[in-house]
Amino acid sequence: MSTELLIREARKEDSSKLIAFLDQVGKESHFLTLDEAGILMTEPQMEEYLEQILQKDNNAYFLAFLGEEIAGVLHITADFHYRVRHIGEIFVAVASKFQGYGIGTFLFEDALEWIEETGVLKRLELTVQKRNKAAIHLYEKFGFTIEAIQKYGARDEHGNLIDVFAMVKFFQ
Repeated sequence: MSTELLIREARKEDSSKLIAFLDQVGKESHFLTLDEAGILMTEPQMEEYLEQILQKDNNAYFLAFLGEEIAGVLHITADFHYRVRHIGEIFVAVASKFQGYGIGTFLFEDALEWIEETGVLKRLELTVQKRNKAAIHLYEKFGFTIEAIQKYGARDEHGNLIDVFAMVKFFQ
C-alpha cells in the first residue's frame, strides 16, 4: 500500500461513501451479519444517524481511508439508558481488497484509545463466527476473550447453521 492511511470519526459528509462501502462489504463477505441486501439506508438517513452518533459520548464510528476511498470501518454502539450505557458493541469490516494490511489493527487501536479517553464504556462486546480465525486472532490480540458460544448463531453462505463466539473486553 503506497497511499497514506487516515483514520477519523465519520461525519455526515461521508454518508454516500459509507453506504457504498457497507453495501460492498455486505456482498463480498460471508462473515458479517450485513449481507447482499446492504445497509438499507438512504443518504439523508445516514447523515442524520452520523450526526446523532457525534452527539453521544458512548458511540463512535471510525472510518479508515486510503486516499479518498473507505478501506474499513469500526462502529461502536451503546444504549443511552443509565443501567446499560457502559456496554458497547462493535461492528468492524475491512474491504476484501484491503485485508491483510493491518487496517483492522489500526482501527482497533484508535477505537480503544477513544474508549480509554472517554471513560464511559466499561464492557465492549462483539460476535464473530467460530470459523473466522483471522478475526478471532485480531480480537484476542486486543484482549477480547470468548464469553459464550451462540449455537447456530448465524448461517453460512450455503445456508448451514454455524456457531458464533460472543467475545468481550473489560475496561476499568
